[in-house]
Amino acid sequence: MRRLLKFLHTLGAIGYAGGLAAYMLVLTGAPEISSLNEYAALRASLVPVTVWLLMPSMLVTLVSGLLAMAINFSYQNAPWVWAKALSGILIFESTLMAIDGPTKAAASASARAVAGEIDAEALSRLVEDEWGAWWALLGLAAANVALAIWRPRFGMRPD
Repeated sequence: MRRLLKFLHTLGAIGYAGGLAAYMLVLTGAPEISSLNEYAALRASLVPVTVWLLMPSMLVTLVSGLLAMAINFSYQNAPWVWAKALSGILIFESTLMAIDGPTKAAASASARAVAGEIDAEALSRLVEDEWGAWWALLGLAAANVALAIWRPRFGMRPD
C-alpha cells in the first residue's frame, strides 16, 4: 500500500507540474487580445488542461499524500511531513482560487468579448495578474518537493 501511495503521489505531482508547464507554454504563445477570435479559442483550449489535467493531478497528489501520512506512523511524528501537508493544502486552495476559477472565467469572458458583450480592455484586466499566480504556484510546488527531498528536522534533535 505504501508503494502504491508513493507511486500515485509522484504521478500526481508530475501531472500537476506538467499541467502548469503546458498552461504556461500555451500562454507564452497567446495572440494579442485585439484578435479576439484567436484569443477566445486559446482561452477555451485552456479549460480542458485545467479540468482534465491540473485539478485531477492535484487531487491525486493531495489525497495520496494524506493517506500515506495516515497509514505511516513515522510520518505522523515528522514535522517536515506536516509542513508538506500544509503546503499541499495551500497549493490545493491556490489552484482552485487562482487557476481553476479564473481559467473558466477568462474563457467565458473571451467568448462574451467575441460576441461584443464586453470590450477587450475589460478582458485584459481580468487576466492581468495571471502570471504572478502561476509563478507563485510553481514556487509552492517546488518548495513542497524540496521538503520531501530535504526532510528537515525543524529543531528536532538528531537521533
